[in-house]
Amino acid sequence: GDPAAGLSFARGICTECHKVASDQQVPLRAAAPDFVRIANMASATEMALHVFLSSPHPTMPNLILTPQQQNDVIAYILSLRTVRN
Repeated sequence: GDPAAGLSFARGICTECHKVASDQQVPLRAAAPDFVRIANMASATEMALHVFLSSPHPTMPNLILTPQQQNDVIAYILSLRTVRN
C-alpha cells in the first residue's frame, strides 16, 4: 500500500471520528481511537487491520473499501507505529 494515498483517503473519510494526522484537531466524535493509538496496539498487524476493515462494527459506519484503499490505509496506519511490538 501507499501511505500517502492512505493518509489522503483517511483525511477524506475517517476524520469525522478519528484523529488521523498530528496536524488535525480532535474530531467532535472523539470516542474513536486516533490512528497513532491504533498503530501502536500490539494487535494492529496488517492481517488484523484487513480483517477489521472488512468486517462490520456497530460503532463504525459500514465502509466498503477497495482492496487498494485498504492496503493504502493500512500502510498509512502502520507507518505511524512508534512502539515496537
